[in-house]
Amino acid sequence: MYGEEPLFGLLNRIGTPVEGHRPWPRYRLGRDGWLRLIEGLAGNGWSLLGLWGEPKTVHAALREDFSGDVAVVSLDCPQGRFPSLSAVRPAANRLERAAHDLYGLVAERTTDPRPWLDHDAWGVRRPLSEQPAAPVPNPGPYTFLPVEGDGLHQIPVGPVHAGIIEPGRPSSGWRSGSATSTVAWKG
Repeated sequence: MYGEEPLFGLLNRIGTPVEGHRPWPRYRLGRDGWLRLIEGLAGNGWSLLGLWGEPKTVHAALREDFSGDVAVVSLDCPQGRFPSLSAVRPAANRLERAAHDLYGLVAERTTDPRPWLDHDAWGVRRPLSEQPAAPVPNPGPYTFLPVEGDGLHQIPVGPVHAGIIEPGRPSSGWRSGSATSTVAWKG
């Protein structure tokens, strides 16, 4: 644990153990406990193994890197909102976005609020929530992050190229970035 606080030391102070949860211990946290967990994640060697939702609840699986201890934490979200882990664990961002797209759970102060799974092409929004919603009637184009930096180039790749790489899977194209200093064309 590299001299930091043990994972279970914090969880026993801020959460309530869920009896009989297997295969790893699970703790229910209140909002204040979740915020303290975020503070703990900022200064400890704990890995985020996963983050997922269900109607009105968000869960995260954590691993203490030194000891290998694993625990699951859960936060009830009666208002459909929870404090984001993405500022201290960037990998949480896409998982938080998936929880939003599927369950309507909103990660507060997230580092990237764009949709992850639902780009307004489904016949319903938040399909796994208690109250799914109608789709957006005229969705705009998806906002891609810009490719930025010295020596970086955005390389548009069309459906013919994508079809060659993955035959049998329809594709409308995708984007790729390159950080090479020399680009050679072999035609």
